[in-house]
Amino acid sequence: MTLAVGSTVRIRDGGGGKKKNPFTCKAIVATVSGDNTVSLVRDDLAPVPLGRVGKFIVAPLFNSVGINSVGRSVEECESSIDDLMELLPFEDKSGNEIADSLSTAEKVEFYKSRGDQLLRLNDYTCAAAYYEAALSFIANVSIGGTCIARKNGDAVIADVDCIDDDQYDVTFTSQNGEEEETTIPLKDILCSIWCKDEAYLQPRCLLNLSRCLVKLAEIDSTSGNVGCAGQRKRATRQEKYRSSAVLGCSITITLCEHLKESTASPDVALLDSLIGKARVIRSRAFIGRNMLKNAMVDAKKVTTQDPDDKDALKLISEIKAIEARSKLLDKKISREVCRWVKKATTTSEGAAAIERMDEESSI
Repeated sequence: MTLAVGSTVRIRDGGGGKKKNPFTCKAIVATVSGDNTVSLVRDDLAPVPLGRVGKFIVAPLFNSVGINSVGRSVEECESSIDDLMELLPFEDKSGNEIADSLSTAEKVEFYKSRGDQLLRLNDYTCAAAYYEAALSFIANVSIGGTCIARKNGDAVIADVDCIDDDQYDVTFTSQNGEEEETTIPLKDILCSIWCKDEAYLQPRCLLNLSRCLVKLAEIDSTSGNVGCAGQRKRATRQEKYRSSAVLGCSITITLCEHLKESTASPDVALLDSLIGKARVIRSRAFIGRNMLKNAMVDAKKVTTQDPDDKDALKLISEIKAIEARSKLLDKKISREVCRWVKKATTTSEGAAAIERMDEESSI
């Protein structure tokens, strides 16, 4: 490939050599040496909305990496020319132009297919942006439509009755058929349900987006707490990625269950497969958040449907190993505490120290 200073390329493993979780990302060529090495400036691994999209639906949009932000983190690195790849043909401004004459399904497929190509290259940063762009075409919530909303921490189906500024009058329907009318804020509307999704593009985009977020939590080592657009709570990037992945998978599961019940001739096998994959990804995200009970529930539900699912069985083994190490560590700490207490109460020095503490507390 022909390299020029200032050109953008794709670099394998972020310029850090072979890693446990191989990935690719964009970088700008800084200098080209004669010994087959290149100095590069690697861009921030946090996803950024594409030009036509100003916000994300599921992925975290960090305050420091917005479209107009000057706070994006960059990293200098060196790489062999053999570890560089040219960008895909569509990865320029003209390549992302889309005709207004295309149908909604064609627009969603347009961006999803490009996200799929990037995902196959393990470029989770760019792939996430394309999946979010695909979802943006079906994001509008309208009166009379159906959406997925947050209720008591769960993602549930709701019918939209009225919209007044940022307040939505919705009707929740329970599993036993009981209806509950209430008003919820815009922030509790998770996504609109695309009723004309014959190819199940919406749950597929959500699933692949969640997969990207779990991977980004593993490879983005940026430290410190960060803020996100529209969110007050600050947390590490890794926590934000994983919590967003949990959200994306929860929406996927609720959506697929709804499509199985509301569609005239649903592809039940495909929808069940998507649900299983969402549970596997969510279980992985739960493990990263140290929510082992939740992770085990998801993994076991997958094995209930498919006892031979290798991903779920691997997760169960990993969770059990983490729990065993945690118990072993707790026992070790308990033994150390017991030794310390025994020493403090039986030796003359320890007794004197305790006596001094008692005297100080009585002053």
